[in-house]
Amino acid sequence: MNYIYIPKLLLWGVFTYLIITNSVLSIVGYGALIEANPIFKLGFGQILIFAAFFIYFKRLIVGKPERNMFYVIMIMLFVNMFIKGEYQITNYVSSIILPVCLSCLLYTYENICVKKKIKKIVLLFFYIECGIAIVERILMFHLFGDGANGDDTVVMFETYEFRSRALWGHPLSNSAIITFILPFILLDEEFSIKKKNLLWGLGMLALLCFNSRMSIVCSAVIYVLINYKAMFHSRHKKKILFGMFVIAVGFFYALFFTSLGGRLLNLGLYGSDSSSLARTEILDIFKSVDLRDFIFMGVPYSHIAMLQYKAGLDYLIIENPWIIFIFRYGIIQTIAMVLFYIPIFKKWLKPYGIYNAWIVSLFFIAIVSSSNSLAVGSTAIVQLFLFAYAFQLKNK
Repeated sequence: MNYIYIPKLLLWGVFTYLIITNSVLSIVGYGALIEANPIFKLGFGQILIFAAFFIYFKRLIVGKPERNMFYVIMIMLFVNMFIKGEYQITNYVSSIILPVCLSCLLYTYENICVKKKIKKIVLLFFYIECGIAIVERILMFHLFGDGANGDDTVVMFETYEFRSRALWGHPLSNSAIITFILPFILLDEEFSIKKKNLLWGLGMLALLCFNSRMSIVCSAVIYVLINYKAMFHSRHKKKILFGMFVIAVGFFYALFFTSLGGRLLNLGLYGSDSSSLARTEILDIFKSVDLRDFIFMGVPYSHIAMLQYKAGLDYLIIENPWIIFIFRYGIIQTIAMVLFYIPIFKKWLKPYGIYNAWIVSLFFIAIVSSSNSLAVGSTAIVQLFLFAYAFQLKNK
């Protein structure tokens, strides 16, 4: 009898990471723990995943892509902590280190039994996340996080500005994680065409509640690109086209006859609102800095505000992760980080086919580049690896 080891700590880590978020825990005073110790800023889920990495370390299979990335991480930590003297690395841990640790864990326990359990957790999260987003939009009230205290004032003729916060607090964080999961739902080999369309429709409805223009547009385009071949070559093409027609009708009805997705119609994809202007105006900072000063090391975090002040842009938030990475780590470190991450992305996305891998990768870059989340503690890469693992049930 073959015994399959079930990494329970990893499963609990994934469950807590997706569902028991800092936003959810805020209703029981989790913010006090964050103030007491910065490690709690990571969240219980991330802490459990790191704990699983060290507890299961002797069992782990560290592939060549992960091993090379760990070398890059050690060099970056040495440069930034010991040479530059920058010790604020909490965001770096979430964005860069955690994905590599999770990749090792998932690669070691890449068996059908564990995959099915993680897939159930991911789908449970998806249902809860979308359900809360819709409920919040109907009630015009945030259930978790800062909005749960009743301070939000809702003006009826400005309802298009209300954005659900669901489990992950910020609308952009929620919309990003839903956008990342949707292509893998469409590519799942076990779901029927009907179930894929229903789940995708539920996800799109949640995105309308989050009112993230980039995510709404990207998810719609992803649906068409992934189903492009099936539209014309599948024996189920009539069902697919009918499903697409029904969803399109519902989607356009929500856009034109309700306040859902109002930011898309009222402001455009990159309209004149402050969020969009911040993404374009911040580029003027390069008129006041010399990139030769950022070739290798970057500048301390506290100096970034000074650079913005000199450029007359101190009123803006840098909503571009690549600018933040260049300022923090320098051009060479940023390029090295990207190049050494590519093999790990390839490792998890290649089983879906080169065409689909390119679609997922390009739109992933588009989503993370549309905000500063990737460079300020986002775990977007973790989410992509986790979903790629969960929905690829058949070993190829």
